Amino acid sequence: MLNSLRFQNIALFGNTEIDFEKGFTAFTGQTGSGKSIFIDTLNALLANKKTPLDNRLVAEGSLCSSIEGVFSVLQNTKNWLINQELDIDEELIVTREWRLKENKYKSRFRINGVIVNRDQISELRSLLLDFTLQGDTYILNNSLHQLSLLDSLGLNLIKESITKVKQNWNIWNDSNFRLEEARVRTMNSKKEFEEMKYIYQDLDKLELEDPNEQIKLETDQNRLSNILRLKEGVKSLLTRLNESLDEYPSILDHADFCINELKSLSQIDSSLEPISESFYTITNNLNDLIYQINDYEKTLDIDPSFLNDLQVRLSTLKFYQKKYQRNISDLIQYKNELFNSLSLQESSNSINEYSSDENKKRTIRDKSNKDLSVIRKNIASQLEEKLIISLKKLGIPNVRFKVVFEECEPTINGIDKVNFMFSANPGIPLASLAETASGGEKSRVLLAIKAIFSTFENCNLLIFDEIDSGVSGSISSYVANLLCELANHRQVFCVTHQPLIAAFADNHFALKKSVISGHTKSDFINLREISDRQRELALLAGGEIVEANAYAASLLEHKAA
Repeated sequence: MLNSLRFQNIALFGNTEIDFEKGFTAFTGQTGSGKSIFIDTLNALLANKKTPLDNRLVAEGSLCSSIEGVFSVLQNTKNWLINQELDIDEELIVTREWRLKENKYKSRFRINGVIVNRDQISELRSLLLDFTLQGDTYILNNSLHQLSLLDSLGLNLIKESITKVKQNWNIWNDSNFRLEEARVRTMNSKKEFEEMKYIYQDLDKLELEDPNEQIKLETDQNRLSNILRLKEGVKSLLTRLNESLDEYPSILDHADFCINELKSLSQIDSSLEPISESFYTITNNLNDLIYQINDYEKTLDIDPSFLNDLQVRLSTLKFYQKKYQRNISDLIQYKNELFNSLSLQESSNSINEYSSDENKKRTIRDKSNKDLSVIRKNIASQLEEKLIISLKKLGIPNVRFKVVFEECEPTINGIDKVNFMFSANPGIPLASLAETASGGEKSRVLLAIKAIFSTFENCNLLIFDEIDSGVSGSISSYVANLLCELANHRQVFCVTHQPLIAAFADNHFALKKSVISGHTKSDFINLREISDRQRELALLAGGEIVEANAYAASLLEHKAA
């Protein structure tokens, strides 16, 4: 619900603040009094697209201007504010500002004082305002919007099916994406696959396993290159440690002599026993050392060709490191990565598995789509019946209306594309509503549609701009009752020239234009008194003053009754 509007330096309205009430509010006034500009201000406050015409609302010569609307916060609006991470108050304040910069007007939007972008305003517009303007055909032209209206008519019945369709479509879409991704990868990676396969086979021939292989090979190469020196050194060590010469006893001979001597001395002086034991330990260690050197000497008995093989291996490793710009450790890791990639790509079952999964998900998706389509067609039959009854009362006695279904490519909304088909005259075939209906017929169709769907949609304020154009008499009476019925569920604004319709309103504003010091200004007059409303209705009725007053009085009496 719109609680109030405040204008600052707005064309015709200047600086004005207007408070609104619940129910059906009529706006009347002579041609040029500002009714259309009033509708334009609401349109500009929550603009769904950028248009230079918005700037014409700024009063001439103003450096800054603004329109501010204060709305009640309902649950759907509160949810939106939470989703946008905006503050929630008891009221929602939407502001549109214009400022003159470099001879051009720049505008911006605020929600509760916080600057927001146009996309956010466009989303909020659909929650707060619902315009039905004379000649407005967005409902009539937009198949997706027609489908949305159809769904909203049977929301309680269809909600679960719509949720299933969306869920199943998303599940199928994910599965289909994986399948297509696998197919594209298979098609585009054949050359890459062959290249990876060649590199893997090339590296696999190296039989790389030890990241330290090169270091070990270089150590062995250095040892083998000095094999003669090592053999001579080891032989000399063993000779001095173990082998006795005629005039030169070995270290082991000296050690044995020392042990025997210490044993003899220990018998004389027992304090030498620890020294004897320590020397015995040294002798054992010396024997261990001799065994180790003997073992090492055996490793020096190597086939001379082994050194050549070792050098070839080293040369090969260095070549591959240079070839692939990786060290030994990285080459091993690279080979493992290639193996994993080749294993995935060489899996002949992967495409079949993805395809099987996609087929199952598509079957589930298609079933939920068909179930939803059946429900929609039942709802469409109810809509056709209700709309025909309403349009006959709105002065189109021979009306035919049909919701035509066309199956389309499955989407998150299902498989249904709908088209509202219409014929107003006998012998004229059904055709698209947007193409075949006259301006007045379109207005009445729009009103009938709004009446049917108003209790199901989430918008707060319904705005009708001369929707009653071209109707009179009993039809005007039906339109008035229809607007009153709408106002039981929603706040309704209606700009009208029909005194009968204005008389049925719960609230009535008259727009009065005046010229002060050469400047034109329009004022909103809240007609609270019966006498003021009667006077305004008489002006709308025209004709003789006495007759017009009597007609206006009878309308108000009928409303009161």
